[in-house]
Amino acid sequence: MEFEDIEKKWQKKWFDARIYEAKKEKQKKFFIHFAYPGISGYLHVGHMRGFTYSDIIARYKRMLGYDVIFPAGFHATGLPAVSLAKKVERKDEKTLQYLRSNGCPEEIIKKLSDPTEVVKYFSNVYVEQYWKKFGFLIDYTRLMDTISPGYKKFIQWQFYKLNELGLLIQKPHYAPYCPNCGPVAVDKSETDISQGGDAEILEFVLIKFKMDDYILPAATLRPETIFGVTNMWVNGSEEYVIVRVGDEKWIVSEKAAFKLEHQMDDVEILDRIHGSKLVSKKCVAPIIEKEVPIFDAKFVDTSVATGIVMSVPAHAP
Repeated sequence: MEFEDIEKKWQKKWFDARIYEAKKEKQKKFFIHFAYPGISGYLHVGHMRGFTYSDIIARYKRMLGYDVIFPAGFHATGLPAVSLAKKVERKDEKTLQYLRSNGCPEEIIKKLSDPTEVVKYFSNVYVEQYWKKFGFLIDYTRLMDTISPGYKKFIQWQFYKLNELGLLIQKPHYAPYCPNCGPVAVDKSETDISQGGDAEILEFVLIKFKMDDYILPAATLRPETIFGVTNMWVNGSEEYVIVRVGDEKWIVSEKAAFKLEHQMDDVEILDRIHGSKLVSKKCVAPIIEKEVPIFDAKFVDTSVATGIVMSVPAHAP
């Protein structure tokens, strides 16, 4: 007999016997759950390994006579479903090939530009193509997702209660954000998994150097080294822009201006200036009121922080 035939035989017997359902009987109760998988696409063996641990424990407890309740759910409110839908919408070739190579029908692919369709399709895929085929004795009468009306009401109730207890505060908070996808990532694991899923927030201190009517904000991880500054570095081959930030005019790289626009409210791009125009000029360091020259350096990466670097021998470039 083929192994697949044996597999299907026992899967059907388990399912027909409905032994996965909690019986609401009087014996000891046991509840088990695994973390909801995010709707990010097809699952891999690492996911299944984690789910298997829960299934083994549930089966063992049933053998000991416990009335086991083993529900399952789908994490549909994070970035992954939205990100996948956006990629389908803009016809990202890698994403379309990924879906086709995993057997997703063309008529389904056309619908996946809608995040709710992503959730609907992959929730069914997880149940039918993974959990049932692995023989997981999940209670399939107790499936849920985080965007169902009942679940959302439950989350709202939790927050109302936390607020009543004075446990919630509101304050500025920076989080990974994609201008294409829109929603904020709660942590780096929610960022684009195709890029590694490890986007991190880098926090710099900006030190404002004065140059005529402009501010050159140098980004640093060591602001206390300002007392040893000897000069400033810019990339003379790159474009910079003049931006209004509040009542000040800053000169930063183009990429820095883009980031500022998404991190601050009062930012406006006024003009452009080539990096070569800044080379050989002088600016004044704050606190120590020291005039320092501006030099050209190809090692200045304008995609990092402001694209302007202060030089402190033994501590920085």
